[in-house]
Amino acid sequence: MPSVAGVAVVGDEMAHAGGWAAGLLCTVTPAAGRVHDVVVAPHRALVRRVIGVAVVVMLVGGALAWPSLQRYVGTAPPRQVDEPLSVALPAGTSSRVLGLAHNAGNNLGTLAAAVRSGADVVEIDVMSAHGGLAAGREQQPFPGLARRLFRGPSLEQAWEAAAGTTVKLDLRQSERPFLDQVAAFVAAHAQPRPMISSSDRSALLYLHQRVPGATLLASVSNPAAVQRARADEELVAAVRGLSAFHGLVTPDLMAWAHARHLLVLAWTVDDGATVDRLVHLGVDGVTTPNLAVLRALGPHGSDG
Repeated sequence: MPSVAGVAVVGDEMAHAGGWAAGLLCTVTPAAGRVHDVVVAPHRALVRRVIGVAVVVMLVGGALAWPSLQRYVGTAPPRQVDEPLSVALPAGTSSRVLGLAHNAGNNLGTLAAAVRSGADVVEIDVMSAHGGLAAGREQQPFPGLARRLFRGPSLEQAWEAAAGTTVKLDLRQSERPFLDQVAAFVAAHAQPRPMISSSDRSALLYLHQRVPGATLLASVSNPAAVQRARADEELVAAVRGLSAFHGLVTPDLMAWAHARHLLVLAWTVDDGATVDRLVHLGVDGVTTPNLAVLRALGPHGSDG
């Protein structure tokens, strides 16, 4: 991305180019003589300034818009941090609580960093793009256009880069053709069996019949969604757990889920204090963008 100084230099050069263009206007019509020079010459500085300002505005605008454009086409890496934990997790935590790398599979660089940090599970957002499955989430506005412009990794590329680490596929769509593609992909990639999460009830019930062995997770983001899931016996029978916003995790929810042999994975957590609270509540996994949390929950974490 160009620096502000670089933008100014380019703008100045373009302004000089504008001055040259104005001078050219004076020479292409020699028959007009000095009258023409007198009319055009005063405008040379103005032409240079207008062109220079226009170029600077375009370059600065492009520089500011570049991060948003990267996100829109799927080339921007997801948020990933490496911030030390403020508390030490209880001994034995890493042997019973999974560390899930939040959205790390949407970018091959963040995926590699998560695997190096000992992630038990790499989360990949899954959407359709270019007739296949892509590792990313559709952007607003105009999601159809965003899918056509998508330049991020394919799901196949992300799966291969995970190098045997368990993958959690977070489905961003629920149309039947999309779900059929997901089922076909899972069938063609037998090991390791993935986790699959969705907030769409019908998608989970549909996949329950088509991806035996996969760990289906109902994603819940608010109290109403939790209540609907708890009251839905058909859904509870089809899934293996909940992927829940961490603020929704309570002793009551944990008791209800574990009584039905359901996993509870909490998202999205950065700090050690929140991880510690969730560990004491008995969660089965923590989804985080923090590499330090992944290391603490990984094979060389709190078990020492």
